[in-house]
Amino acid sequence: MKVFLIFLMALRSLARNPLRSFFMMLGVTIGIASLTALASVGEATKQETMQRFKRMVGNYNIVNIVPGAARTRGMPSLTTVEPSLTFEDAKALARDASSVAQVAEAQNAFDIDVKYRNKTTAAAIYGISSNWLEMHSYFIETGDVILDDDVNSLARIAVIGPDVQAALFANEDPIGKQLRIANVPFQIKGVLVSRGAGPGGSSMDSIVFIPVTTASKRLFNRNYLTTITLQLKDPDNPQTGIKEISSILRGRHKIVPPIEDDFTVSSPRATAEQVSDVRSTLGTILFGVAAIATIIGGAVIMSLMLIAVSERRGEIGIRRALGATRSDVMMQFLIEAATISFIGGLAGVALGIGGGAIAASQQQLPPVVMWSAILGAMLLSVVLGLVFGLQPAWKAAKIDPIEALRS
Repeated sequence: MKVFLIFLMALRSLARNPLRSFFMMLGVTIGIASLTALASVGEATKQETMQRFKRMVGNYNIVNIVPGAARTRGMPSLTTVEPSLTFEDAKALARDASSVAQVAEAQNAFDIDVKYRNKTTAAAIYGISSNWLEMHSYFIETGDVILDDDVNSLARIAVIGPDVQAALFANEDPIGKQLRIANVPFQIKGVLVSRGAGPGGSSMDSIVFIPVTTASKRLFNRNYLTTITLQLKDPDNPQTGIKEISSILRGRHKIVPPIEDDFTVSSPRATAEQVSDVRSTLGTILFGVAAIATIIGGAVIMSLMLIAVSERRGEIGIRRALGATRSDVMMQFLIEAATISFIGGLAGVALGIGGGAIAASQQQLPPVVMWSAILGAMLLSVVLGLVFGLQPAWKAAKIDPIEALRS
């Protein structure tokens, strides 16, 4: 009962000085709002980045081999990679690598003109083996996929992405129609389901797939590969497979130390973890900045409450004269500090959720509410109120009632 009465007195005291209470609350509100918004936007960004990365690689149970010793920048293509990976390398890996379930081959080039009648668009052209689409989780919207017969017969057929369909066949069914890739005719066999944007924000739908043999001998006139993709039997332990794959390729390419590899083996799972770690580090830094802002808000509460103690010496003297103990006075000021900080925290959470939703909408991110961060922010606001209210409360409790009444 006594604590409840002290709590009511604390609320009345805060209500008598609304402007001071507002400024005490403001610092905590800004800090908590920043914490809440950053936590929500950070998690939304992380989720969207990982989703885009997953859409790009398709599966995490694969590894990719590209030519060159990790010197290639950006996506590999026939104009940027060394001619060090061959069709025979892919066959040898499929035959000799016990950790590999299946192997897919690809040749690709970017910004190739694709024409239909009087319409032209630029697209990425991928020559692929028949299992490539499945391994990378591409799905067909209409039509059919590239089959073994298409690869074996060097068929001039194509599976196109939604952006190519929209650019060339906006008002007609493209299946069975003939387009020209670098002036070579191809018949459209299928249209892919949209995959949206990749990690960099660029569209993954401006793409055309053709049989890898057709690409090699009828379009690009190149006898080497830009990528070999391997599906692992044990996706949870990619390093074992990578070691075996690297050993086989070193033997075939006659590479011995200290000669560096002329290929690079990478795991999408490892790359995804690196992306996640970078995001987490950035989020931690921003979270730390917001936490400092919140602590500054607590310091503002302490400063204004110390001023309030000096102004309320008469009130404190009267309370002590009427029988209030030092612990009663101290408890009142602690409750005032904790209450103002808690209310500021509530306001900050509301602003943070709203601000995070607006920021996510502007960045076209999924709305995410981090309840764990919200609970942590609310707990932090109460702790800040108690910690920074301790010095003013102690100062108020030490005031001599007789001296206070005389003043």
